[in-house]
Amino acid sequence: MKNSVCFCGHDCSRCVTYLATVRNDDELRKQAQQFYRDEFGFDIPLSKIHCKGGRSDDIFKLCQDCPWMRCCLDRRINACSECSEYPCKLLAEYQAKYVNKCNQIQESYQ
Repeated sequence: MKNSVCFCGHDCSRCVTYLATVRNDDELRKQAQQFYRDEFGFDIPLSKIHCKGGRSDDIFKLCQDCPWMRCCLDRRINACSECSEYPCKLLAEYQAKYVNKCNQIQESYQ
């Protein structure tokens, strides 16, 4: 995947939602679906568990309004890590809780 790191630092190449899409793997879709249900209370149909990466034209529904993407585009930078304010308070909180810490495929499965 070309540039598999999202603006916030999330590694798409390890994301269950992304991998379910590129592998066309319903077991991974079920795993992602369970994560979104448990973590956020969202009941997302398997057919909507679809993403080709945070920098693609086919982004997962929950990431389409990503504030980090918008901020980076507005500042004309490639990633939050390039910002003079990095990490801002909101990003630091988000990264501490989510970035590369959840909804990630186990290394042994890859």
